[in-house]
Parts: sequence; C-alpha cells; structure tokens
Amino acid sequence: MRAVGVVCVLVAASCGSQADPVARSRPATSTIAPAAGPDDVIVAQINGRPVWGSCVAAQARAADDAAARRAALDECVAFELLAQAAEAKGFASDPDVGEATRAALVDQLVETAFENRYRTPADLADVIGKILDRHTDRLSTPEGRASAYARVPVALDAPADRDAAARALAERIAATLADETGLFPIHLDETARRLAEGTGLTVEFAPTDVQPKETLVDSYGDALFAIREVGRIAPEPVRTRWGWDVILLSQRIPARKRTREELAAEAFPDVRRSYFQVWVNGIVRSLGVKIEIDPEQLAQIDEVMP
Repeated sequence: MRAVGVVCVLVAASCGSQADPVARSRPATSTIAPAAGPDDVIVAQINGRPVWGSCVAAQARAADDAAARRAALDECVAFELLAQAAEAKGFASDPDVGEATRAALVDQLVETAFENRYRTPADLADVIGKILDRHTDRLSTPEGRASAYARVPVALDAPADRDAAARALAERIAATLADETGLFPIHLDETARRLAEGTGLTVEFAPTDVQPKETLVDSYGDALFAIREVGRIAPEPVRTRWGWDVILLSQRIPARKRTREELAAEAFPDVRRSYFQVWVNGIVRSLGVKIEIDPEQLAQIDEVMP
C-alpha cells in the first residue's frame, strides 16, 4: 500500500525483514535518531527529539524546490512519530527486535497495529459504508463508448450551398470507410484530410473519452451507439451544431451492475491507503505530540548532504 510504502522508502530495505528469532536479554533499543555527521542540522523536533536535515535531504534529493523539501520533511516527521509510537508500545524492548534499527521498529509497529488490523473491507466497514452511501450511482454503470470524429465544420445558419458542400465531403469520407473493419482513429484522420485536399474545406479531427450515451449530443450519441462493432464507422455522417461528423467507434465498455460487497472490495485498497493517515493522526493525538519546525534550517537543507 502506498502510505505504508512511504514508511518503507524511509526505512530502506528493512521492510519485511525478520530479526534473529533467538531471544536473549538486552537493553532496550534506542529510538532517538542519530545525526548523520558533525554537520547535520536539526530541522524539526517532535516532543524534543530531533528530525535531522540529512533525512529530509535524502528524501528530497530528486527534486530541488521548497515544495519537495516540505514533502520530504513531512515524511521524516511521520517516520519519527511512528518511531516514538513504537517505543510507547514497548517494541523497543521486545526481544524479537533486539538491536534492530529504528526502521525495523517502525516496520513492526505498522505491521502489528495497522496492516494486521485492516486486512479486509469488513475491517473498515463503517468508513467504506459511508463512501458507498454517497456513491450509489456506481452500483450500476451504463454502457460507455469512446469514439473519434472527423468533422467538416459549418454553422447551422450557414448558406445552403456551403452546408451542402460540407455534407458532401463528409459523405465521401464515410463512403470511403464504410466497408472497412478494424479501423483506428488515425485511419479516419488520414482519410478525411486526404479527401479534403483541394476542396477549400477544412476538416477537424478529435478522439473522445468513454462516455455514456446520455452525456452526448443526441444526433452524435444515436449514431455512435448504433455502430455494431469497434473499429467501424457510422454509415452516414450526422449533423451537429458544429458541422457534419463522421464517427468511428474506438472502444466499448459494457454496462455493469455490482453489489455493495463487490464495490467495497474494489474500493478497499484505496480506502486503506487513505485511512493510514487517519491512523497516524490518531498516534499524534495519543502521544500528545508537539512538533516544532525550524524554517531557517529547512531552507538550508541542500547544504546538509551533497
């Protein structure tokens, strides 16, 4: 999951690693972050514990701007929060952790308190139920179709001879492709432009996204949804307020009905990722966390690491 993946990035290769199973007496593992070197700077403090510039620099290295530095700081702060939560829950002295790094402590906390707790849609039933209540329209999805059109533009109030000329060109395009199968939008575009040469008329071409019929102009939607096969065109051009259109069916998504259980299963991965931040915020409240950020040190973060 992406939210947990943020933690995994911060802890490098430790996600999913297993500690030595042999239990032995040892002191509690420290969860206080060490400095990367003598030149490392403190850019924030959480309950008095440092968030080091080296952490932020490592996360923000790929992008050189203030927004990237702030996003990297947020990741490092989140990691420090989880490390303190791990200590508060006693993981730092767990014999299965031993001398494991702070990263492993965070990994164990996430696995124990989040991943094992929220495994199925039933574990987030209240949250997912409220989402489904707001989106009941997704239980039944009408057929959708994508298309491409070659349009000979002509206004509705254009002189009759100009409208007739535009229609004649559109009919030539349609007649040329009427018996063709397996067409792609580029075939319609190339044919329309070739046939328009020397006519004094222009041709506009555009693809459209998948849409249900009711969102389309009536004449366009009727013609598109009457095409029997993807890769074929409507046999006759249609008049819209913009001109005469030759329409190609490029994709068809069948109508679909789903139960609440099916939709919940589809939504669960995204809901779980989003809920991770809610879970972290709960840790913040339970620890009574005080976060202090040093803007000046954060602005100089590029000097911490090459």
